[in-house]
Amino acid sequence: MKTTYFLTACILVFLNALNANAQDDEKIKILAEEACVCSDKISIEIPRDSIIAKINGCITSSITMNQMKDVIGDDVKELVKNVGKGIEKDTTFIADKTYTIVVDENFDEIQKYLFVNCTNVQNLMATNNVLLDNSMSKNKKALKLYEEGVAYEQREMYDMAIVSYTKALKIDSKFSFAWDNLGLCYRKMGNYKEAIKSYQKSLDLDPKGTTPLQNIAVAYEYLKDYKNASATYEKFIVLHPDNPEGYFGAGRTLYSLEDYAKGVDNMFKAYLLYTKAKSPYVNDATQNLHYYYADLEKKGKLEIFKEAAKNNKIDIK
Repeated sequence: MKTTYFLTACILVFLNALNANAQDDEKIKILAEEACVCSDKISIEIPRDSIIAKINGCITSSITMNQMKDVIGDDVKELVKNVGKGIEKDTTFIADKTYTIVVDENFDEIQKYLFVNCTNVQNLMATNNVLLDNSMSKNKKALKLYEEGVAYEQREMYDMAIVSYTKALKIDSKFSFAWDNLGLCYRKMGNYKEAIKSYQKSLDLDPKGTTPLQNIAVAYEYLKDYKNASATYEKFIVLHPDNPEGYFGAGRTLYSLEDYAKGVDNMFKAYLLYTKAKSPYVNDATQNLHYYYADLEKKGKLEIFKEAAKNNKIDIK
């Protein structure tokens, strides 16, 4: 049986709003800060889907620990093992007693707070790594310089990071993650043409690399070259059909090119995939869909939105 998603213009607005009272807001902040500390242990080098899963695991752990603490006190850390793993039907078992917990209580609100306020999570979500043959170097000096560059990058010292990554690449020119990060630093500094060159070097090494392909498209967007940007995103979709980033970018750039039907369709696909992955980026897709709805309604072309929704099994009420 296929799942049908229901989405209205009002829901598109309220999906981005926190509906908790002041007491709930404080609780969300506390739980989010605990999850933020947890996220500091997540490696930036692992693939993007693993990063998202681990961030979500930190959120679930924070929620679970808080609820269990209310039941059994401060000894919860000693009693709860593998929190967030294998918990089914909102129930966990400890010392032959059963305690009911709601593992997704305020999950979306906590996730959104993390995405906006936690530097650890922002840095982690900025990467899109997928380990391929040439992803990492085996040269210890190159790796040390790469790690130095990552440290500079996390402190937003992009000029220094560029120096470190460039030194690493002089030692090992086949170090694709170093090319990726070099491209990102150039992009952060507004040098989009150099960013594209760096990402292309990475693609030459790993043609299916998600990070360079996606970020080439982003650089084209900054250059307002929406035609090349959308073409790159569509290539990304062909290579990575289960990754929402391609659909999100294609939706945005195609809409800018006034290809409204394909733009809305791709944004709906991104929304569904982000929702499935419990990704914080579902909020960005939601905001874009809300804008498309209002814009097409104003243009007298709302049927385009409705048709795209229908094709993606989303009912507009």
